[in-house]
Amino acid sequence: MRILLVEDNPGDAHLLRLQLGEAHADGHIGYYEYVHVATLADGLKAMADRTFDIILIDLSLPDAHGRESYLRIQQGAPDLPVVALTGNDDEALAAELVASGAQDYLIKGQVDARLLARALRYAIERKRSEEKLRLVAQVFEVALEGILVTDVDQSVISVNRAFSDITGHAEANVVGRSMFGLHQSEGLFHKVWATQSSKEQWQGEAICHRASGEDFPIWLNVNAVKNALGGITHFVAAFSDITALKRTEERLRHIAHHDTLTSLPNRMLFEDRMEQAMAQVRRSLSLAAVLFIDLDRFKLINDTLGHAQGDTLLRSAAQRLRGCVREVDTVARLGGDEFAIILRDLNSRDDAAMVARKILEAMDQAFLLESQEVFVTASIGIAMYGHEEQVDSNVMEQADIAMYHAKRTGRNTYHFYSEDMNALSRQRLALETDLRRALERDEFVLHYQPQVDPGSGELIGVEALLRWMHHDRGLVMPSEFIPMLEETGMIIPVGEWVMRTACLQARRWIDEGRRPLRMAVNLSARQLRESNLPERVRLILEETGLSPELLEIELTESIVMENAGEAVTALNRLKALGVRIALDDFGTGASSLGYLKHFPVDTLKISSAIIVELEDEADAAIAGAVIAMARNMKLSSVAEGVENVKQLDFLRREQCDSIQGYLISRPMSAEALTGMLDKLPPQAAGG
Repeated sequence: MRILLVEDNPGDAHLLRLQLGEAHADGHIGYYEYVHVATLADGLKAMADRTFDIILIDLSLPDAHGRESYLRIQQGAPDLPVVALTGNDDEALAAELVASGAQDYLIKGQVDARLLARALRYAIERKRSEEKLRLVAQVFEVALEGILVTDVDQSVISVNRAFSDITGHAEANVVGRSMFGLHQSEGLFHKVWATQSSKEQWQGEAICHRASGEDFPIWLNVNAVKNALGGITHFVAAFSDITALKRTEERLRHIAHHDTLTSLPNRMLFEDRMEQAMAQVRRSLSLAAVLFIDLDRFKLINDTLGHAQGDTLLRSAAQRLRGCVREVDTVARLGGDEFAIILRDLNSRDDAAMVARKILEAMDQAFLLESQEVFVTASIGIAMYGHEEQVDSNVMEQADIAMYHAKRTGRNTYHFYSEDMNALSRQRLALETDLRRALERDEFVLHYQPQVDPGSGELIGVEALLRWMHHDRGLVMPSEFIPMLEETGMIIPVGEWVMRTACLQARRWIDEGRRPLRMAVNLSARQLRESNLPERVRLILEETGLSPELLEIELTESIVMENAGEAVTALNRLKALGVRIALDDFGTGASSLGYLKHFPVDTLKISSAIIVELEDEADAAIAGAVIAMARNMKLSSVAEGVENVKQLDFLRREQCDSIQGYLISRPMSAEALTGMLDKLPPQAAGG
């Protein structure tokens, strides 16, 4: 404790010094330093030269007297506690100074060592408490969250400035009223009161009411304030306006369940509707049908007129399909030029045939693309589900088989599924058999797609992509065999081969003198569920010698959200190895943004479904929001599917960290990428 004594009476100063020594000897105060001056001027000079914890000042000095002594010393050290020394005749003045900010006063002649020590300790503690309260009050007022304090009866005692800014309610209009504007608060406060636990807290979404009459969503945190006996004395509620977040979530939810090109339900939503329709059939003994529709000659038109005109054709086809069904039916786009329809509450298969004929007639009309008439037809496969029809739950596969049969038998027609259409199934079985032997035949290869900095063009990393070179068919597209790998469980050994091969290649480039590149490897849901996955990854890194930070493991948002709790555990185990984690196809999954903070991710990969629609203001806003969110959370952002300069310019403006897509490069073999690396200047590869 560092003490400054301002006292012009040598006897009083000597007595105080003796009492300080006695208090220290008795253990009432610890180590202390003592500086004595006789005038206010010397006191101010001492404060300028040294640091003190407390000031003892006589109110009658040669160069200052009474209130002036205190005010001048306070101006010199407004943050230091001050204890006034006074005679009996000045006690009223001393009490007045305490009311003005002095921490205490002592009457000369009535002070002993114990009283002096206690006065010094209490003065310092009170000053610290005052400063803490002042700081809390400042934080309360400048906080960006709305904050209100209530008593135990939930009557508002105080609100901060942010509360008024967010809600439009002035403090005078809410103080004394019961939780004004927080509609869902009553039950929450009763819950906190009932438990009386020191750790009791509630947080969640609630609805707030603006002064304008508008309801809006908030994220609310409610805490109970308790006294020393554990009794609740107050409640503190802090909230933030999540209107923009909810809108973004709703937009992302729509994207997750709808095709961005046509706004029709996508495969995920279609399958959900399919389950509902089948459940209804089982309950009501009614009849339903699934139609798979493929546009004949679409690829020719798309390749001839370009993707933009192909997209226009798909949008027009979607509108015509909607016009052929009822409100209760579902029209979905499954991908490419494939559509599907669920027809509910049918009387017979004739009803499904009638809809199929309407579709054929609708598609038979010319499509106008840039003043040019083009014609497409449709091949339709129909599978029935219900009472006298088949009751096989795999009606989607049956409709798909029937659709391919319609294509093979002349197109521009429809066919109902029948058992003799199983040739396709046999072909699929043959493909599966070949797939099981592909690994031992060394038919799998990896291609690598570069990821670059959109500003500098610097090559940052690559994504490893699996390809199958079939011994008879040649290149088999991933969409055809990867789902089969997942279904059969072969994704485990093949996935391990992919990771080992990718890590070996990344290490080989380093050993050949090239700068390190980040290697991104995709992980499937089946692999993530494997309990020994982290150990396998660790062994691969050990065997290949690749530094963990150069391996980035990618998982789609939908995979992570299948079982968020298990995913967090698995990802944390992977993260402990030192590898990077990327959330792929971000913006099209079904997660709530609130879950994101729980996942140990390093990178958000913005889905190509969003990037391709950047000309749409809403999609551009979502892309910008995801990039900004990643930056604020200190995560990297990667944009997938960048195909044109406009998209590149947008991503540059938004400061996206890296991009990949056909504008930069198609996926290429290791040999081709090695050649590209050799042509780059040193600073353009590896970062």
